[in-house]
Amino acid sequence: MQAIFAYHTAREAEFNICKQEAQDNFLPDLNSMEVQDKEELAKDREQTGLAFEALVHNGLNTVSDDIKPEIVKIIKAEQKSYINRLNANKDHFKKRLLTGITSIYDDYIKFIYIVVEIQTLISQEKRKKNNSHDNFAKNIVINKLKSSEAIEEERIRKKVAWDTDLIRAWYREYLKPQEFFIEYDNLAKTTLEDDQEFVQTLYKTIIFKNENINDYFEALDLGWSENKPILKSMVLKTAKSIETEESEPLLMELSKNWEEDLLFLKQLYDLVIDQEEEYEKLIDQKSKNWEIDRVALTDRIILEMAIAEMIHFASIPVKVTINEYIELSKLYSTPKSKQFVNGLLDVLSEDLQKNGQIKKSGRGLLDNK
Repeated sequence: MQAIFAYHTAREAEFNICKQEAQDNFLPDLNSMEVQDKEELAKDREQTGLAFEALVHNGLNTVSDDIKPEIVKIIKAEQKSYINRLNANKDHFKKRLLTGITSIYDDYIKFIYIVVEIQTLISQEKRKKNNSHDNFAKNIVINKLKSSEAIEEERIRKKVAWDTDLIRAWYREYLKPQEFFIEYDNLAKTTLEDDQEFVQTLYKTIIFKNENINDYFEALDLGWSENKPILKSMVLKTAKSIETEESEPLLMELSKNWEEDLLFLKQLYDLVIDQEEEYEKLIDQKSKNWEIDRVALTDRIILEMAIAEMIHFASIPVKVTINEYIELSKLYSTPKSKQFVNGLLDVLSEDLQKNGQIKKSGRGLLDNK
Protein backbone atom coordinates (compact mmCIF):
# COMPACT_ATOMS: atom_id res chain seq x y z
CA MET A 1 0.00 0.00 0.00
CA GLN A 2 2.85 2.39 0.77
CA ALA A 3 4.28 1.95 -2.73
CA ILE A 4 0.93 2.92 -4.28
CA PHE A 5 0.59 5.86 -1.89
CA ALA A 6 4.12 6.99 -2.83
CA TYR A 7 3.19 6.74 -6.52
CA HIS A 8 0.12 8.95 -5.99
CA THR A 9 2.17 11.51 -4.06
CA ALA A 10 4.85 11.56 -6.75
CA ARG A 11 2.20 11.88 -9.46
CA GLU A 12 0.86 15.07 -7.92
CA ALA A 13 4.37 16.46 -7.68
CA GLU A 14 5.15 15.55 -11.30
CA PHE A 15 1.93 17.22 -12.46
CA ASN A 16 2.84 20.46 -10.70
CA ILE A 17 6.40 20.34 -12.08
CA CYS A 18 5.23 19.83 -15.68
CA LYS A 19 2.57 22.51 -15.34
CA GLN A 20 5.14 24.95 -13.99
CA GLU A 21 7.60 24.09 -16.77
CA ALA A 22 4.91 24.84 -19.35
CA GLN A 23 4.04 28.17 -17.73
CA ASP A 24 7.68 29.17 -17.39
CA ASN A 25 7.84 29.52 -21.15
CA PHE A 26 5.93 32.77 -20.72
CA LEU A 27 8.05 34.39 -18.04
CA PRO A 28 9.56 37.77 -18.95
CA ASP A 29 13.01 37.41 -20.53
CA LEU A 30 15.24 39.42 -18.21
CA ASN A 31 18.06 39.41 -20.76
CA SER A 32 15.99 40.75 -23.64
CA MET A 33 16.46 44.33 -24.75
CA GLU A 34 13.04 44.35 -26.44
CA VAL A 35 9.91 45.74 -24.80
CA GLN A 36 7.81 42.89 -23.38
CA ASP A 37 4.08 42.91 -22.70
CA LYS A 38 4.05 41.60 -19.14
CA GLU A 39 0.26 41.59 -18.94
CA GLU A 40 0.02 39.47 -22.09
CA LEU A 41 2.66 37.11 -20.74
CA ALA A 42 0.74 36.78 -17.48
CA LYS A 43 -2.44 35.90 -19.41
CA ASP A 44 -0.51 33.32 -21.45
CA ARG A 45 0.88 31.75 -18.26
CA GLU A 46 -2.59 31.48 -16.79
CA GLN A 47 -4.07 30.06 -20.00
CA THR A 48 -1.20 27.60 -20.28
CA GLY A 49 -1.80 26.35 -16.75
CA LEU A 50 -5.54 25.90 -17.32
CA ALA A 51 -5.03 24.24 -20.69
CA PHE A 52 -2.46 21.82 -19.28
CA GLU A 53 -4.81 20.87 -16.41
CA ALA A 54 -7.62 20.21 -18.89
CA LEU A 55 -5.37 18.17 -21.15
CA VAL A 56 -4.16 15.94 -18.29
CA HIS A 57 -7.26 15.67 -16.10
CA ASN A 58 -9.87 15.38 -18.83
CA GLY A 59 -7.83 13.07 -21.00
CA LEU A 60 -8.30 15.25 -24.04
CA ASN A 61 -6.18 14.74 -27.15
CA THR A 62 -7.16 18.10 -28.56
CA VAL A 63 -7.51 21.54 -27.06
CA SER A 64 -9.78 24.50 -27.74
CA ASP A 65 -9.32 26.32 -31.04
CA ASP A 66 -9.01 29.66 -29.25
CA ILE A 67 -5.74 28.65 -27.55
CA LYS A 68 -2.59 29.91 -29.21
CA PRO A 69 -0.74 27.30 -31.31
CA GLU A 70 2.42 28.06 -29.33
CA ILE A 71 0.64 27.15 -26.07
CA VAL A 72 -0.85 23.99 -27.61
CA LYS A 73 2.60 22.83 -28.69
CA ILE A 74 4.06 23.48 -25.24
CA ILE A 75 1.33 21.75 -23.21
CA LYS A 76 1.32 18.69 -25.49
CA ALA A 77 5.08 18.36 -25.05
CA GLU A 78 4.67 18.65 -21.27
CA GLN A 79 1.80 16.14 -21.34
CA LYS A 80 4.15 13.63 -23.00
CA SER A 81 6.84 14.41 -20.43
CA TYR A 82 4.29 13.94 -17.65
CA ILE A 83 3.23 10.51 -18.95
CA ASN A 84 6.87 9.41 -19.28
CA ARG A 85 7.55 10.51 -15.71
CA LEU A 86 4.51 8.58 -14.45
CA ASN A 87 5.68 5.41 -16.19
CA ALA A 88 9.14 5.82 -14.72
CA ASN A 89 7.67 6.39 -11.26
CA LYS A 90 5.45 3.34 -11.58
CA ASP A 91 8.48 1.16 -12.31
CA HIS A 92 10.54 2.86 -9.60
CA PHE A 93 8.04 2.32 -6.79
CA LYS A 94 7.32 -1.21 -7.93
CA LYS A 95 11.01 -2.06 -7.71
CA ARG A 96 11.22 -0.37 -4.33
CA LEU A 97 8.22 -2.39 -3.15
CA LEU A 98 9.81 -5.69 -4.16
CA THR A 99 13.23 -4.72 -2.80
CA GLY A 100 11.65 -3.70 0.49
CA ILE A 101 9.87 -7.03 0.82
CA THR A 102 12.89 -9.16 0.01
CA SER A 103 15.01 -7.09 2.40
CA ILE A 104 12.76 -8.18 5.29
CA TYR A 105 14.51 -11.55 5.36
CA ASP A 106 17.91 -9.83 5.45
CA ASP A 107 16.71 -7.77 8.40
CA TYR A 108 15.36 -10.92 10.06
CA ILE A 109 18.85 -12.46 10.11
CA LYS A 110 20.30 -9.16 11.29
CA PHE A 111 17.84 -8.89 14.17
CA ILE A 112 18.50 -12.46 15.25
CA TYR A 113 22.17 -11.61 15.48
CA ILE A 114 21.73 -8.45 17.56
CA VAL A 115 21.54 -10.48 20.81
CA VAL A 116 24.87 -12.10 19.91
CA GLU A 117 26.41 -8.64 19.52
CA ILE A 118 24.98 -7.58 22.88
CA GLN A 119 26.27 -10.74 24.53
CA THR A 120 29.77 -10.04 23.18
CA LEU A 121 29.75 -6.49 24.56
CA ILE A 122 28.59 -7.65 27.99
CA SER A 123 31.25 -10.38 28.12
CA GLN A 124 33.97 -7.88 27.20
CA GLU A 125 32.78 -5.53 29.91
CA LYS A 126 32.75 -8.25 32.55
CA ARG A 127 36.23 -9.48 31.60
CA LYS A 128 37.60 -5.98 32.15
CA LYS A 129 36.10 -6.01 35.63
CA ASN A 130 37.32 -9.57 36.28
CA ASN A 131 33.73 -10.56 36.93
CA SER A 132 33.39 -14.32 36.43
CA HIS A 133 29.64 -14.24 37.10
CA ASP A 134 28.27 -13.98 33.58
CA ASN A 135 24.82 -15.37 32.92
CA PHE A 136 24.84 -13.72 29.51
CA ALA A 137 27.82 -15.73 28.26
CA LYS A 138 26.06 -18.90 29.36
CA ASN A 139 22.67 -18.00 27.91
CA ILE A 140 21.57 -21.13 26.05
CA VAL A 141 19.26 -19.34 23.64
CA ILE A 142 21.86 -16.78 22.55
CA ASN A 143 24.56 -19.43 22.24
CA LYS A 144 22.30 -21.60 20.12
CA LEU A 145 21.61 -18.68 17.82
CA LYS A 146 25.33 -17.92 17.64
CA SER A 147 26.40 -21.51 16.92
CA SER A 148 23.66 -22.28 14.37
CA GLU A 149 25.28 -23.19 11.06
CA ALA A 150 22.14 -22.23 9.16
CA ILE A 151 22.04 -18.75 10.70
CA GLU A 152 25.79 -18.28 10.23
CA GLU A 153 25.54 -19.23 6.56
CA GLU A 154 22.75 -16.70 6.04
CA ARG A 155 24.65 -14.05 8.01
CA ILE A 156 27.74 -14.46 5.82
CA ARG A 157 25.76 -14.70 2.59
CA LYS A 158 23.81 -11.54 3.37
CA LYS A 159 26.85 -9.77 4.83
CA VAL A 160 25.03 -8.99 8.06
CA ALA A 161 26.92 -6.67 10.39
CA TRP A 162 26.05 -4.22 13.15
CA ASP A 163 27.76 -0.97 14.07
CA THR A 164 29.42 -1.96 17.36
CA ASP A 165 29.40 1.60 18.68
CA LEU A 166 25.66 1.84 18.01
CA ILE A 167 24.92 -1.44 19.80
CA ARG A 168 27.13 -0.37 22.71
CA ALA A 169 25.24 2.91 23.04
CA TRP A 170 21.87 1.12 22.99
CA TYR A 171 23.10 -1.43 25.52
CA ARG A 172 24.35 1.14 28.01
CA GLU A 173 21.49 3.60 27.61
CA TYR A 174 18.42 1.43 27.10
CA LEU A 175 19.20 -2.12 28.27
CA LYS A 176 21.66 -2.02 31.14
CA PRO A 177 19.47 0.16 33.45
CA GLN A 178 16.44 -2.11 32.96
CA GLU A 179 15.14 -4.03 35.99
CA PHE A 180 14.81 -7.30 34.07
CA PHE A 181 18.45 -6.98 32.96
CA ILE A 182 19.69 -6.45 36.54
CA GLU A 183 17.56 -9.30 37.89
CA TYR A 184 18.85 -11.71 35.26
CA ASP A 185 22.44 -10.62 35.85
CA ASN A 186 22.06 -11.28 39.59
CA LEU A 187 20.63 -14.80 39.30
CA ALA A 188 22.95 -17.29 40.99
CA LYS A 189 22.10 -19.88 38.38
CA THR A 190 19.93 -19.62 35.28
CA THR A 191 17.65 -22.15 33.63
CA LEU A 192 16.65 -22.42 30.00
CA GLU A 193 13.36 -20.76 30.98
CA ASP A 194 15.29 -17.83 32.50
CA ASP A 195 17.42 -17.54 29.37
CA GLN A 196 14.38 -17.67 27.12
CA GLU A 197 12.52 -15.07 29.17
CA PHE A 198 15.49 -12.70 29.08
CA VAL A 199 15.85 -12.94 25.29
CA GLN A 200 12.10 -12.56 24.70
CA THR A 201 11.91 -9.53 27.02
CA LEU A 202 14.96 -7.97 25.38
CA TYR A 203 13.32 -8.12 21.97
CA LYS A 204 9.83 -7.16 23.11
CA THR A 205 10.61 -4.24 25.43
CA ILE A 206 13.85 -2.84 24.01
CA ILE A 207 14.66 -3.75 20.42
CA PHE A 208 11.13 -3.62 19.01
CA LYS A 209 9.60 -1.14 21.45
CA ASN A 210 12.09 1.49 22.53
CA GLU A 211 11.05 4.77 20.91
CA ASN A 212 14.56 5.97 20.08
CA ILE A 213 15.59 2.64 18.56
CA ASN A 214 12.41 2.58 16.50
CA ASP A 215 13.05 6.16 15.33
CA TYR A 216 16.46 4.98 14.11
CA PHE A 217 14.94 2.20 12.02
CA GLU A 218 12.15 4.41 10.68
CA ALA A 219 14.77 6.85 9.39
CA LEU A 220 16.44 4.01 7.49
CA ASP A 221 13.30 2.25 6.25
CA LEU A 222 10.09 3.95 5.12
CA GLY A 223 8.32 0.61 5.48
CA TRP A 224 9.43 0.05 9.06
CA SER A 225 5.93 0.41 10.55
CA GLU A 226 4.71 -2.34 8.21
CA ASN A 227 7.78 -4.54 8.47
CA LYS A 228 8.28 -4.39 12.23
CA PRO A 229 5.40 -6.73 13.22
CA ILE A 230 6.58 -9.30 10.65
CA LEU A 231 10.19 -9.10 11.82
CA LYS A 232 9.19 -9.25 15.47
CA SER A 233 7.06 -12.34 14.92
CA MET A 234 9.77 -14.15 12.93
CA VAL A 235 12.55 -13.36 15.40
CA LEU A 236 10.53 -14.33 18.48
CA LYS A 237 9.42 -17.59 16.88
CA THR A 238 13.04 -18.48 16.09
CA ALA A 239 14.08 -17.77 19.68
CA LYS A 240 11.11 -19.74 21.06
CA SER A 241 11.99 -22.73 18.88
CA ILE A 242 14.92 -23.41 21.25
CA GLU A 243 12.92 -25.51 23.71
CA THR A 244 15.70 -27.75 25.04
CA GLU A 245 19.48 -27.63 25.31
CA GLU A 246 19.60 -29.94 22.29
CA SER A 247 17.27 -27.81 20.15
CA GLU A 248 18.48 -26.09 17.03
CA PRO A 249 16.85 -22.75 16.17
CA LEU A 250 14.34 -22.87 13.34
CA LEU A 251 14.70 -20.33 10.58
CA MET A 252 11.34 -18.85 9.63
CA GLU A 253 10.17 -18.47 6.04
CA LEU A 254 8.96 -15.10 4.79
CA SER A 255 6.27 -16.97 2.88
CA LYS A 256 5.40 -20.60 2.23
CA ASN A 257 4.69 -19.84 -1.42
CA TRP A 258 7.06 -16.95 -2.05
CA GLU A 259 6.98 -17.08 -5.87
CA GLU A 260 3.17 -17.05 -5.91
CA ASP A 261 3.01 -14.24 -3.35
CA LEU A 262 5.55 -12.19 -5.30
CA LEU A 263 3.49 -12.58 -8.49
CA PHE A 264 0.36 -11.57 -6.56
CA LEU A 265 2.01 -8.38 -5.29
CA LYS A 266 3.23 -7.40 -8.75
CA GLN A 267 -0.17 -7.98 -10.33
CA LEU A 268 -2.07 -6.18 -7.58
CA TYR A 269 0.24 -3.16 -7.79
CA ASP A 270 -0.15 -2.93 -11.58
CA LEU A 271 -3.92 -3.37 -11.46
CA VAL A 272 -4.50 -0.66 -8.88
CA ILE A 273 -2.48 1.86 -10.88
CA ASP A 274 -3.57 0.86 -14.39
CA GLN A 275 -7.29 0.44 -13.56
CA GLU A 276 -7.55 3.44 -11.23
CA GLU A 277 -10.08 5.29 -13.37
CA GLU A 278 -12.40 2.27 -13.58
CA TYR A 279 -12.18 1.61 -9.83
CA GLU A 280 -12.78 5.27 -8.99
CA LYS A 281 -16.00 5.21 -11.01
CA LEU A 282 -17.20 2.18 -9.04
CA ILE A 283 -16.39 3.86 -5.74
CA ASP A 284 -17.96 7.13 -6.82
CA GLN A 285 -21.22 5.40 -7.79
CA LYS A 286 -21.61 3.82 -4.35
CA SER A 287 -20.22 6.50 -2.02
CA LYS A 288 -23.44 8.40 -1.37
CA ASN A 289 -23.03 12.16 -0.93
CA TRP A 290 -19.26 11.72 -0.96
CA GLU A 291 -17.44 12.69 -4.15
CA ILE A 292 -14.38 10.63 -5.00
CA ASP A 293 -11.96 13.56 -4.66
CA ARG A 294 -13.16 14.06 -1.06
CA VAL A 295 -12.43 10.46 -0.06
CA ALA A 296 -9.16 10.24 1.89
CA LEU A 297 -6.33 9.03 -0.35
CA THR A 298 -5.55 6.11 1.96
CA ASP A 299 -9.22 5.03 1.85
CA ARG A 300 -9.25 5.27 -1.94
CA ILE A 301 -6.13 3.13 -2.23
CA ILE A 302 -7.51 0.56 0.21
CA LEU A 303 -10.81 0.39 -1.69
CA GLU A 304 -9.10 0.13 -5.08
CA MET A 305 -6.80 -2.65 -3.84
CA ALA A 306 -9.82 -4.53 -2.49
CA ILE A 307 -11.75 -4.14 -5.75
CA ALA A 308 -8.77 -5.36 -7.79
CA GLU A 309 -8.38 -8.36 -5.50
CA MET A 310 -12.07 -9.25 -5.60
CA ILE A 311 -12.29 -9.04 -9.40
CA HIS A 312 -8.96 -10.46 -10.54
CA PHE A 313 -7.93 -13.08 -7.97
CA ALA A 314 -10.41 -15.92 -8.25
CA SER A 315 -9.01 -18.08 -5.45
CA ILE A 316 -9.33 -15.43 -2.73
CA PRO A 317 -12.78 -15.41 -1.07
CA VAL A 318 -14.60 -12.08 -1.10
CA LYS A 319 -15.12 -12.10 2.65
CA VAL A 320 -11.39 -12.68 3.20
CA THR A 321 -10.58 -9.68 0.98
CA ILE A 322 -13.07 -7.44 2.77
CA ASN A 323 -11.79 -8.41 6.23
CA GLU A 324 -8.15 -7.85 5.20
CA TYR A 325 -8.79 -4.36 3.90
CA ILE A 326 -10.92 -3.40 6.89
CA GLU A 327 -7.89 -4.28 9.03
CA LEU A 328 -5.69 -2.14 6.77
CA SER A 329 -8.07 0.79 7.22
CA LYS A 330 -7.77 0.45 11.00
CA LEU A 331 -4.00 0.61 10.79
CA TYR A 332 -3.45 3.32 8.21
CA SER A 333 -6.50 5.52 7.81
CA THR A 334 -8.90 7.71 9.80
CA PRO A 335 -10.94 6.54 12.83
CA LYS A 336 -14.15 6.41 10.74
CA SER A 337 -12.55 4.61 7.81
CA LYS A 338 -13.39 1.14 9.10
CA GLN A 339 -17.15 1.70 8.77
CA PHE A 340 -16.78 3.51 5.43
CA VAL A 341 -14.58 0.81 3.89
CA ASN A 342 -16.69 -2.02 5.30
CA GLY A 343 -19.98 -0.57 4.08
CA LEU A 344 -18.71 0.34 0.63
CA LEU A 345 -17.01 -3.01 0.00
CA ASP A 346 -20.12 -4.91 1.09
CA VAL A 347 -22.25 -3.01 -1.44
CA LEU A 348 -19.62 -3.17 -4.20
CA SER A 349 -19.02 -6.89 -3.75
CA GLU A 350 -22.73 -7.67 -4.06
CA ASP A 351 -23.07 -5.61 -7.25
CA LEU A 352 -19.89 -6.98 -8.80
CA GLN A 353 -21.01 -10.55 -8.13
CA LYS A 354 -24.49 -9.89 -9.58
CA ASN A 355 -23.12 -8.44 -12.82
CA GLY A 356 -20.56 -11.22 -13.17
CA GLN A 357 -17.41 -9.17 -12.65
CA ILE A 358 -16.48 -11.26 -9.62
CA LYS A 359 -16.00 -14.91 -10.54
CA LYS A 360 -14.51 -17.16 -7.88
CA SER A 361 -13.06 -20.63 -8.23
CA GLY A 362 -11.37 -23.19 -5.99
CA ARG A 363 -11.09 -22.02 -2.39
CA GLY A 364 -12.45 -18.61 -3.38
CA LEU A 365 -15.68 -20.23 -4.51
CA LEU A 366 -16.01 -22.71 -1.68
CA ASP A 367 -15.35 -20.19 1.09
CA ASN A 368 -17.89 -17.76 -0.36
CA LYS A 369 -20.76 -20.16 0.15
